[in-house]
Amino acid sequence: MGGYSSWALVSLALVSLLLPSLALHTPSAGKALPLHPSSSVRPAAGGALRIRGGGVFGLFKKPPPPPAPKPTGVMAALSSLGMGPMEGFILVVMAIITHFARPSTLTPVGGMSTIQHVFYYGWVAALSTGLGALPLMFMGAVKDHWLGLSNAIAAGMMLSASFGLMEEGVSLDPDGSMILGYGIDHYTRVAVGFVLGMWFVVGTKGWVERHEDLKFGELKGKDLRKVFLMVAVMTLHSFTEGLGIGVAFTGREGAHLGAFISASLAMHNVPEGLAVALVLMPRGITGLRSILWAIFTSMPQPLIAVPVFMFARHFIFWRSVGLGFAAGSMIYVTCFELLADAIKELSLIQTGAATTASLVGGHLLRQLIDPRED
Repeated sequence: MGGYSSWALVSLALVSLLLPSLALHTPSAGKALPLHPSSSVRPAAGGALRIRGGGVFGLFKKPPPPPAPKPTGVMAALSSLGMGPMEGFILVVMAIITHFARPSTLTPVGGMSTIQHVFYYGWVAALSTGLGALPLMFMGAVKDHWLGLSNAIAAGMMLSASFGLMEEGVSLDPDGSMILGYGIDHYTRVAVGFVLGMWFVVGTKGWVERHEDLKFGELKGKDLRKVFLMVAVMTLHSFTEGLGIGVAFTGREGAHLGAFISASLAMHNVPEGLAVALVLMPRGITGLRSILWAIFTSMPQPLIAVPVFMFARHFIFWRSVGLGFAAGSMIYVTCFELLADAIKELSLIQTGAATTASLVGGHLLRQLIDPRED
C-alpha cells in the first residue's frame, strides 16, 4: 500500500504542475477555459487535449527574438532627418556627378565654353536649391496655424518669382520672329505662355482629383495634390532657367556671361527651394527628402542647358513663351492653392501681411542679384 500511496502522491503532484499549462475543452460547454496565459496546449476534435509547441511546463518554449537595437549617436540623428538607404544612395550619386562633372578649369581656356562647363554650372545652380530647405530641416510637428503661415510665405515668394519671369520675358531683345508673315513680339509670346501655363495646372489638378486613390508614401488626397502641383510647377519653371543658362553661354562673351547668369540663378534658387520646403515639410515630408525634392525641381536646368547651348538658334523663339508658361502656372498655384489654404488657417489680414512681406522680400532679393543692366 505504501508503494501505491507514493505513486499516487507523485502522480497528483505532476498533474497539479501540468494543469496550469493546459486549456480544457468540453463539447457540451463549447468553450475553452484557458488556465494559464502561456498555455501551449490546444483542444483537439472530440474534446481531447493536445500539447503543441512549448512542451511540458513551458521548459522547451522557444524564446521570442530580441528587439532590434535602436540607432544611437550619428545613426539616430540621420534617421530622425529621414536618412534611409535610398536617400543615402542619391546623395552618393550626386557627389559622384559633382566630382566628375567639374571641368579642369572653371574659366574656359581661350574664352570658349564647352559642354562640360555648361552642364557643371547648371548642375551647381540646381544643387543650390537645396540650401533653401536647410533652415527647416529640424522643424518638428507643425500646427495648423504654422501650416497656414508657411503657405502664405511660399505664396509671396512664388508671386515675386512669377513677376520676375514675366518682366524678363518682355524685356528680351527682339529677334524678328514671324508666323504667317506677322511679327510675334515677346509680349504676345509671354501672354500665350501665361495662358498655357494656367491651362496646364488646371488640367493636372483635374487629373489628380479624378484619381483620389493615388498614394505616394504617406501622402494622399489633398496633401498629395498640393505636393504634386508644387513639385510639377517648380520643375517646369526650371526648364526656362535651363534655357537661359544655355543661351547665356553662347557668343564671344558667353564664358563670362554664362558663369554670371548661373551664379545669379543659383542665388534665385535658394528662396525657391525654401518655397518648396514650406509646402512639403508641414505635410509630413522629412527634412532630407524635402531638400532632395527641392533639388529635383531644378534638375531641368543642367539637362536643358546643354542641348540649348548646342542648338541655341532653335530655342530662342521659345524662351519668352517658356517664361510666360512658368509664370502662369506658378500664379495659378499661388492664388488658388496656397493662398486659399492659408486663409483657412489664418485671418485675411494675417495672410495678406505674411504674403506681402514675403513678396517684397523676394523682390528686393531679386533686384539685388538681377544680372541685367539698368
